[in-house]
Amino acid sequence: MTYKSQTISAIVITENNAATLERTLSSLHWVDELIVFDRGSTDGSSTLARGFTDKVFFHPSHNLAIVRRDALSTAKCDWLLLIEPDEWVEEMLRHEVDGVLLNTPAHLNGFTLPRQLKFQQQWVNIPLGEEPKRLLRLVRRKQWIILDDWEASLKVNGEVSKLDRPLGYAPYLTVESLFSAINDLSTLSAYRYLEMHGTANGAQTPMNLIIKTKLAAWKQFFLMGGLFKGITGQTLAMANTLEVFLKYAKVRALTVKS
Repeated sequence: MTYKSQTISAIVITENNAATLERTLSSLHWVDELIVFDRGSTDGSSTLARGFTDKVFFHPSHNLAIVRRDALSTAKCDWLLLIEPDEWVEEMLRHEVDGVLLNTPAHLNGFTLPRQLKFQQQWVNIPLGEEPKRLLRLVRRKQWIILDDWEASLKVNGEVSKLDRPLGYAPYLTVESLFSAINDLSTLSAYRYLEMHGTANGAQTPMNLIIKTKLAAWKQFFLMGGLFKGITGQTLAMANTLEVFLKYAKVRALTVKS
């Protein structure tokens, strides 16, 4: 029998993630409480989730911050583990979580952890987008805060420590889904850019578009080593470069009259 001094609730928020959700939920069989909030899936995600837990809730809000607050508020355990529907907990991460919670100081209210991308059955270290290298995902109950920003970011009151083992992460099952996601991400990035910087800057010039794209290509293919990581690394490097190009092209399209 495994000794556990503190209990864990895992929270998954899903919307049409049936292709990846089974692996996510299967990896959480060890938690004390599994909660799924479905935002209106039409692909059978909620039905799939009910095969793993009876705590499946329908929440159709378009505001991710509201959904996350309601989902985290539903949890009853000592610690809350927020997992995306295209992520999963590897066995070594599970053991690390169990270990640190055996003797957690009272002043620690959260843990960050890395996330490693898997694409075409290969682990790679090239992230998509400008996401943080470490993610706050494990928080003490009643000590969390959800911000009203673009990402509905998770924060805590008090100090945060680090876990070493990564979350598995495989949001792109095919090359087609990868580049479709890049198109969506670039649109969101363009609107974020305009919200932060406004229209009175040089982002709309053709020269800026060329410079930003060249710098992105240099970073992705050479500094981050995409060129030397086979077809998978090269595909991801090209996707990241394309995202930068599309971002600034869309900024220009949104602000410059033809």
